[in-house]
Amino acid sequence: MAIKEGRCINCGSILFLDTDSPKGHCLFCDCVFDNADAFRAQTHPEEFTFPNEPQPKYEGPSLTPSAQRGAPVAMAPRTAAVPVKEKDVYVLPETKVPDLKIPMKAVAIITAISVLVVAVFVAVAFPLVSKRDKEQSAIIDQFVAKIAYEVDKDKDILVHEMKSDEAIVVLHENISAEDGISLFNEFCDIRAEILGIEDNSFKATKSPVSLKIVTPEGGFLIRHPADEESLTPGSLKILD
Repeated sequence: MAIKEGRCINCGSILFLDTDSPKGHCLFCDCVFDNADAFRAQTHPEEFTFPNEPQPKYEGPSLTPSAQRGAPVAMAPRTAAVPVKEKDVYVLPETKVPDLKIPMKAVAIITAISVLVVAVFVAVAFPLVSKRDKEQSAIIDQFVAKIAYEVDKDKDILVHEMKSDEAIVVLHENISAEDGISLFNEFCDIRAEILGIEDNSFKATKSPVSLKIVTPEGGFLIRHPADEESLTPGSLKILD
């Protein structure tokens, strides 16, 4: 009888088996197997999974050579079972979105209110804008007629803001600071007359106004002068 090292195909323990016996028995897990499989499991363990499953108690005749020859039996370290990760099958609960459908009656009311608001705005704003445009056109016409410089009223003069208190004048020749102050005073007087400003004080007619005079070499900026002392040649801002 020849003894050969084999491996239990169930638990993976190393056993010494009789090559002349067709069957073998594992003392550790009670598995009974074909010795040919056990010898192959020892040589090529990668072909086996070694499930280490519970086996029925073996009560037949001894199949181990140790019972006859006292051969040693060795146990190989068992491979730790690798836990199988369960597949996550959790499904988020369906969230029902509330029905936000607005009744047609409510839509009609909202639409009507919106149209009414727009209509009120237009009714209030249109006359104001129309009045402002007429005033600015009149200011430009009178300003062009009174100044001694040749300007194109459609290209060289701009009056803006609701109170017509911001203006730009483009001249095609250079002027002195004194001439710039004279232009500012002329514009302020015309503006006060067109707008019907009855208060003739400096604060009412000139302080709110800003006039930018652009000339070939730069020009001047007179912006909201506080008093007569602010309208001196040395106090004007010179444009580059």
